[in-house]
This record gives sequence, structure tokens and C-alpha cells, in this order.
Amino acid sequence: MHYAIFLLSIINILLSVSANAQTELQLLLPDQNNWNAVSEGERLQFTLEATGGSDQNYTFQYESEEAEDLTITNATVSWTPAFDIVIQGEESRIVPVTFKVTNAAGETATEVVDFIVQNTVRIPTLTEMQPFFIQSNTKNTYPLSLNSQEFVVEAGDESLPEGIEVLPTDDNRWKLQWQPTREQFAALRQQPGKIKLKVRDKQWGDQAMAEIALLPASATARENAVPSEANLELLFPRSSYWNVVNEGKVLSFKLAARGGTDDSYSYRVIDARTLGIDYDTLGNVYWRPSFDFVDRLNDTRAAPVAFEVRNRSGETSRKSINLLVNHVNRPPEVGEMRNFYVSYGKENMYSLPATNAINDPDEDPVVFKPILAKMPQGMTLSSEGMLKWSPSLNQYHRLQREPLLLPFIVEDQPYEAQAQGILRIEVTQQDLPPEISMVPNQNYYKIKEDEALNIKFYLSDPNGDDDIANFDFVADKRDIPRSALISNEATQWEFLWEPGYDMLMESGDTSTYQITFFAIDKSNQRRERTIQVHVEDAENLVEKDQLVYNQYRTGLVRTMNLIDQLKARQKSLQKEYKKARRGKKHRAITTASLGAITGLSPVVLGGNDAQPFVSGIGGTTSMTIGSLEASNVIGKDASDIYENLSYINQKLTELQTQGNLFAGKYALAHGRRDNSFGEDLRKLILLLSLDRVTKLELDPSWKNPRRASDKNIKNTFSDYNADPDRSPYINE
Repeated sequence: MHYAIFLLSIINILLSVSANAQTELQLLLPDQNNWNAVSEGERLQFTLEATGGSDQNYTFQYESEEAEDLTITNATVSWTPAFDIVIQGEESRIVPVTFKVTNAAGETATEVVDFIVQNTVRIPTLTEMQPFFIQSNTKNTYPLSLNSQEFVVEAGDESLPEGIEVLPTDDNRWKLQWQPTREQFAALRQQPGKIKLKVRDKQWGDQAMAEIALLPASATARENAVPSEANLELLFPRSSYWNVVNEGKVLSFKLAARGGTDDSYSYRVIDARTLGIDYDTLGNVYWRPSFDFVDRLNDTRAAPVAFEVRNRSGETSRKSINLLVNHVNRPPEVGEMRNFYVSYGKENMYSLPATNAINDPDEDPVVFKPILAKMPQGMTLSSEGMLKWSPSLNQYHRLQREPLLLPFIVEDQPYEAQAQGILRIEVTQQDLPPEISMVPNQNYYKIKEDEALNIKFYLSDPNGDDDIANFDFVADKRDIPRSALISNEATQWEFLWEPGYDMLMESGDTSTYQITFFAIDKSNQRRERTIQVHVEDAENLVEKDQLVYNQYRTGLVRTMNLIDQLKARQKSLQKEYKKARRGKKHRAITTASLGAITGLSPVVLGGNDAQPFVSGIGGTTSMTIGSLEASNVIGKDASDIYENLSYINQKLTELQTQGNLFAGKYALAHGRRDNSFGEDLRKLILLLSLDRVTKLELDPSWKNPRRASDKNIKNTFSDYNADPDRSPYINE
């Protein structure tokens, strides 16, 4: 038996623990793989969830010393790690963030998340550089489209060939420069070479390697010519890639010929004018293809070109060669842009593409990227170039003192070549109207008649708070007093209004008020905020409390009066009962069995001559003298009096007990608002109904000599609680 009881206790404990565990508040994180991994400059976004707890109204927060720019909006977490969050030379970094969920019941739950932030290289990709075509006996130059103010170009792990220099240009770029020796050029013709460059970002220290092929630009055909043959033949350079050129670069080579009856050769390029090729009759060809020669979606375009050689004897030779032109992507160009003028208290928008100062020479689509370290708080820049900012008051004042130069990045697609632009941001020079901030910031309110509406207003003026001239309101109805608007300070106001129970006459009525608050500055510039207040009828607790208090007090007064009347009747019955008890010793009766006269007791016969017996006169009359009680014939029965006294005692006890309970249970106002008050009052009134009203011989016109004062009620019912503010009666 004891073992079964013990086992049941253990099961109850386990069930209780299980029930508590099911209702425990928990913070839920995403369950996808690598959801907490992100690269520098990349946006990470996910949603927090929670379960359990005694209340499902959840609020999410976070704590972190390293991820201060993380935001949580409606349980959605957004974070874009800055580019300098990973230490130089490291591949990644762990950033701990503590997330916390709370509910309205005060319950909390926390989870610590270790975000893995990968290092991001923020310099252009240089792994597919175009070849560096080298010409002999010439100082060859190879431009690098890297800004020397932002990047440093150095030799890679292997040293550069002797004579090659990495130099900055006059336009803040980098270039390679090399004039090879005869031996170097001869070796290059036999075996093209490669060089490696290291590009390092000056600000962040990120670096990347670039590889460039070194190729001979051209070789004269005469150098490679074999002994003359009978037929005239046109010769081209024999070096690799001699017919390959990048857009915007110069392709130059020399034609040669052999054979024929004489060696006085003259050269010509067929349709040279169509392609824009320059040449001379000595065989020197020069061509710089334009940047739009190759479609931007193609890598290479072949241009078939016909070349012709003629000698003095009139012999000719013609050949067609495909000149290969590689597409060269050019970065976007950013020109001078108009200033961005912002105002305080509203969302300012600025479209970068609409300035017509940004274009891509290749007509590639472009995207815009912000430099997060340079952007002020609250500013956003979309990939389409839409800049949005609602500056705070401190930001606006700082901007008044000094304009903001905002850098941004323009990147073409799909090549991802970048250019940087700078936008100047200043405050507007217009006279702007004041700004109105409301707490709470909503346009619709729903209240009851007994509910107070409290709104706080904070005023500011972009041209200075001392420019504010007035703040007031207008309403579409006259029920709202002017005193509802209170001035705490010149720029801080408060609207406090309680409609009152007499606002709406009929039960269930509603009314909607439109209130417009406005601020005016000294130049009559005006700003407005309009709200709607929906007022619903409410039960008048003041009147209800007065009514139920009256019922509470009246019920106790009636009970007190009945108790006092019963006590008075109790005293009279007690006297009657004693008198009836004393009469037993002196009363006797005489009865006649047959006759015309019945015996009379001495009670009837008055005078000093009264005898203890009476004789009856008659023919057949007989008399009996005894000591029987006369009350059965004349007067009251003591047993009836006793029975009435018992009933009164029982009723007094019941009234006193129930009256005390009723007085104590509903002594306070909030207790009388309970639905059980009416039922208990009805039960108390029912106790005032007596079953023996006639037999008790109570006087219906009886009036209590004691006044119905709070003091007398308190003396009768000790738990009675008088309310002087509500009592219309004597409060003695």
C-alpha cells in the first residue's frame, strides 16, 4: 500500500515537471546549415522565434560589444558586418551575440550565437589581365586601372625581369614600363614569359595576386623570311599573338614579302578605311580598335582583313587574316553631381542615376554599393542608387555646421569594375516649418468615457527652436476644453483629456472626434498632426457605486430595525411568560357536569370576600373543586409564549449572523461591484420575512427609536464600513 502511494507521488511529480517544461519560455534560432556564417560587407538576415511561457507576446533584444550595428525589427535580425571586423591576415573571426526574448509576464530566455565572419578582399579581381605586348627597341607601357591613392602595386613572389618598372602615372594610376634589351626580346620571342604582381589595399591591408603574360608584339616578316622563291608571296609576322589586340590598344606590325621578279614591294590594306586601319606602302600597319568594337556580352570579335603586296613588275599577292580584338571592360565614370539638400523631420530621397553624372562607357548596367564605414546612422543606399535619410536632430545640427562628403561605389555588371563617387550633402536653405513628434505616435485612439487620453508632443524647428511661435489644436466638436493642452516647456506639450460619464447620453452610444494639432513658426510656416479619437459609452462607476452603496446600507438598516423590533418584543414576551408562570399557584376552577352554571374562578370574582370556591345552584347541578390551571380557559398559555420566545431568539441569531457576514463581505466598493452582491442582498431581505408575524403580535406601525446613523449601524454590525463621501444619511 505504501509502495503504491509512493509510486503515485513520483508520477505526479514527473507529470508536474513535464507540464512545467512544456510551458517554459524558449528562444528558437534558425535550423539551416551555416545560417550564422557571413562575409564582411554581406547582409545577414534571419527571423527569431519563441515558444512557451505564460504569455505569447514576445519581445526580442540582443547584447554584443562587436556587433553594435545589428538591428532587430519585428523579430527579424539584420546585420552587415563591417569590412574591418576581421583582423588583417586572418581568414575569419568569431563574433558572439547574446539574443534575449521576454514576454509580458516578465519571463526571459537567452541564447548565445557565435557568428562566423569571413574575411572579404575589397580590391578588383586581377586574375585575368590582358597580355603585355612587348615591342623591341621601344619603351613599352602597360596601364593598370588601379588608383594609386587606394592601392599599392608591387612585385610578386618572383622578381620582375630586369628593367621592368612599376610606376604611378600622372592621373593617379599605376603602369608597367619596360624597354627590353636585344637579348631579352630574343628570349621573349623564343619563350613568352609571365610576371606576378601583388596589389595591396592601403586602407584595409587586403592584398591579391595578379598574373600578366609578356608577349612579343610583332616581328618583321623579313627577319623570318626564307630565301626568295619564284612566286610573289605576302608574309606576316611569325610571333605568337601578333594579330591579337585589346579594345583601345594599338596593334602594330610590319608586312613583308618574298619572291617575284623584283623585290621592290608596295603594300596595301583592302577596306582599311572601313575598319579605321592606318598603313603605309612600306608595310607598316597601325590600328587602334575602338572600345565599342566588340559587343559587351562577347569576349572576342574577329575582323577579317585583306592585305595585298605588289612589286614594280605588277605582280600581286593577297591574303586575308583575322585580326582578333578582345573586349576591354571600362569601369563606370562618375562626374560632378548636384548637392543633396536634406530637411529635418522627414525622409529625404536622392536618386544617384537621375543626376546624369554617372554612366558606364560600355553601357553596362550598374549597381550602387555603400561604404558602410562612411555612412551616417539611419541612411540607406539601394542597389538602384536610391539614397534615403531621415537625419536625427543631432545629425541635422552637425550637418548645419559642416556639410557631409559621402563616398559611394558604382560597379558595372557583370564585370564588377568599380569606380568611386562623392556626394556632397548639405542642409536645405529654405525656411522650413516646425516638426511635431507625438508619443505615442499613432493617428487613431479608442477610449471609454472614464478613460483618460494622454499624448505628449515634442516640437522642433530646423531653423532653430526659438523660431516656434505657437502650438495649439482645433477639434470638429466643442466638447474638448482648451485646458486639455498643457505646456510643460516651450518645446514640450501634453494633451490630457478625460471625456467624463456625461459625454454620451444613451447606453451603447459612440462618438468620433477629429483633433488637429498645429505648430506655427514666426514666418507663419505651419505643420499639422491630425488624430481621430473614438469614444465609447462606459458604465458610470460613480453612480453605480453610489447605488449599490445605498442598497448595501439600506439592507443593513432594515435588518437592524427588525433586530431592534424583535428585541423589544422579546422583552415584552419575557414579562408575559413570567406572569403566566406565577399565576399557576393561585388559580382554580369549578366545573359543573350538568347544569346551567359553570364555575367561576376567583380571578373573576372580585372583592375582599372572594372565596377559594363557588357553589352552583340547580336541581341536578354537581360541583367539582380542584386545583387545575385556569389559563386553558381564561388568559394565555405559557407554552405558546415560550415557543414565540424561542422563535425570536433563533431569528435574532440568524439576522445578526447574516447581517455581520453581509456587512463584512461588501464593506469595500470593489467588493460590491461583484455580481454576487445582488444575490446576497436578496437573501438578506428574504430573512426579514417572518413566519409568525400575526402570532408574535408585532406592530406594523412600529418605528425604531434609534436613528439609522452610521454609528448605530456600526454598533449593530461591527464589520460595517461607512463611506462618508457616498452616504446621504446621518454619519454620526
